[in-house]
Amino acid sequence: MTDAELVFLKSQIDQVVALETTEGERLLAQVLFVFDEGDTPDMFYLRVEPGPDGAYVQQGSAGYSLLLSDVAGVRPPVE
Repeated sequence: MTDAELVFLKSQIDQVVALETTEGERLLAQVLFVFDEGDTPDMFYLRVEPGPDGAYVQQGSAGYSLLLSDVAGVRPPVE
């Protein structure tokens, strides 16, 4: 992830972004928190999918954590 993508990610708290991991996984995530300090910078998010009315719907009830080093890219979701 580039420095510009990190700045974008940090500006998207409570918003939905499209993430790509270093493993090649692509997902939509509602960003809850970005922690970019210490030994293990990471982010917390909810997985979401587009609903039938265009709003995003949370998938499951659990939140997720992802190390920032495992994020290959972040961008706005494709509408």
